[in-house]
Amino acid sequence: MRAVATNEHPRTRWRAILVFVLLPILAMACSDSCNDNEWNDAGGDGDSDTDSDGDGDTDSDSDPTGCVDLDGDGYGTNCEAGADCDDSDPTRYANCVMVEIGDGTDNPWDPTDDNSRGVIVDEDGALTLDAYPEIEPAVWIANATEGTVTRLDARTGNEIARYPAAIPGGNSARPWSEACNYSSQGNCPSRTAIDFRGDCWVANRAFGNQGSVTKIASHVEDCVDRNGDGVIQTSRDLDGNGRIGLRGEEFLGDNDECVLFTVDVGNFNGVPRALAIAPDMTGTASGGNAWVGMNLERRFAEIDGDTGAIRRYVEVPLNPYGALASKFEGKVWVTNAGWQSAPDNPPGICAIDFRTGEVSPRYNVESTSRCVGTYGITVDESSRVWVGGYPCDGHAFRYDPASGRWMTVVVPDSGLPRGLVADGIGHIWLAHCSCGGTECGLVTRFNQSDGGDIQRYRLPSGRDTIGVDLDAEGRIWTVSRTSNNAARIDPMTGEVMEVPTGEGPYTYSDFTGHSLLLQFPRGYYRDVLEACLNAHWLNLRWDGDTPGATSIEIRIRTAATQVGLSSAEWYGPFVSSPVDLQAPPGPVPDGQYMEMEITLLTSDETAVPTLRSLELTYECPVG
Repeated sequence: MRAVATNEHPRTRWRAILVFVLLPILAMACSDSCNDNEWNDAGGDGDSDTDSDGDGDTDSDSDPTGCVDLDGDGYGTNCEAGADCDDSDPTRYANCVMVEIGDGTDNPWDPTDDNSRGVIVDEDGALTLDAYPEIEPAVWIANATEGTVTRLDARTGNEIARYPAAIPGGNSARPWSEACNYSSQGNCPSRTAIDFRGDCWVANRAFGNQGSVTKIASHVEDCVDRNGDGVIQTSRDLDGNGRIGLRGEEFLGDNDECVLFTVDVGNFNGVPRALAIAPDMTGTASGGNAWVGMNLERRFAEIDGDTGAIRRYVEVPLNPYGALASKFEGKVWVTNAGWQSAPDNPPGICAIDFRTGEVSPRYNVESTSRCVGTYGITVDESSRVWVGGYPCDGHAFRYDPASGRWMTVVVPDSGLPRGLVADGIGHIWLAHCSCGGTECGLVTRFNQSDGGDIQRYRLPSGRDTIGVDLDAEGRIWTVSRTSNNAARIDPMTGEVMEVPTGEGPYTYSDFTGHSLLLQFPRGYYRDVLEACLNAHWLNLRWDGDTPGATSIEIRIRTAATQVGLSSAEWYGPFVSSPVDLQAPPGPVPDGQYMEMEITLLTSDETAVPTLRSLELTYECPVG
């Protein structure tokens, strides 16, 4: 948090200066044939009117030093009294403050692990996207049996938090502590998906009950102080042993203030299984919206990423089991499960246009072997869709939306395939749960171009390996259900580290956020400014470039206290400069603290946005 001004407007690290208004100057060259009379040069000095102050220019100024004061209050550009906040209003001048940040200011961009993700400062001092947008160093695993979500630190493997998969309040979810029996009890969480802000969404299947979706904040500043004590109550590893106990002060259950909300989705026993994050096309939810597929209803719900409100339902031509968004034509790709016997549900995929809600036909899997199947889903960097070929031993299938063609890959002697992930550098990683009829812990890797160059990684103790994903360092994470653990594989050395989870981990979706950013590179920069008491926020402007399919989005929220920011309403996103903060969608409320969030986006592999500098103007009350 940066203090930018007090009632006395001192200088701080953020330079607070009086706002000035620059007047445009029209320079005109004239040939010998020009006529002074055409210019109404009454003063004979080559300008357009008399030079009453004798300084050699027009009479739009008020003294020989060049002071520009349009409203006659004594303040203006180059005026001895100082700059003017609003040179069209003689009553507003001395109490306005402008904060500058970025290239060419006293406050250059300063992205850190705490205030940003996926952005860097380029050689010219501008804020821009990293060539390899970095995901949060977190691994989010749903513990289906016990009804919780484990958060691992991808760097150490330590469990740093554990959250209930559902909280009460405006929903019909089961108590988080009710164990899942896979028929009539418990929330039975499974798929997790990480949004653009690093927040975790988890789908609760709740067999025989009301299914739901829960959102968990990744950053403490986004948590909500529900009990109003000024402190965020949330799960933490207090004793530093790398594990979260369900008893004691490390796990808060329903009282965890980083569990933002749980909302019902679908009908009773709809069984929400598929879960994906896609960009919010209205621009209001910076983290994106959640798309949740009800397996027994053959339909999806789009859920507002900020409020949890259901925006729309969309019917699909299969029983959804997994989903992932793709940049190609703006689709959420959906797969069913090859094991599931249901009417008109052969192994296949379909796509939902997340802009319009239009649904494609079902594309049934075409195999060059005698077996077809589906399970997990991923999309590679070329926007080709992959599915795990369960129940076909060692199978994976690739669909190319551009050509409409399928490709079959068979990894011999590997076992039943489940989840899979594209690593972004030409490989597919595939989890195998059963080898030769016996539960096993195996992950294989092959080239996505032809299925060749097969590599095998066996887990020391992992059994019934379900999911696979990548962390920020390019290491592979797997989830093994019956052994109650996860494993991290270093592709460079082959080293495997196993760590415990909760009971019954069952996640094989985008549980680190790697796949989302592979498709939609973006980064953000956030900071908090402290102004004067009851600061009145006026204007926002910035200097940047957005070539091709790139953009800059800025959101703002204000509060009387820093803690109050977490529950304050966001205004924006603002996508073009300048911005009048008192005009719709504002007015931005008065407040001593202001938080800004800058998001840089691209869907163009050849271009990135750059933000050179930014200015914020506010006014301090008099007296």
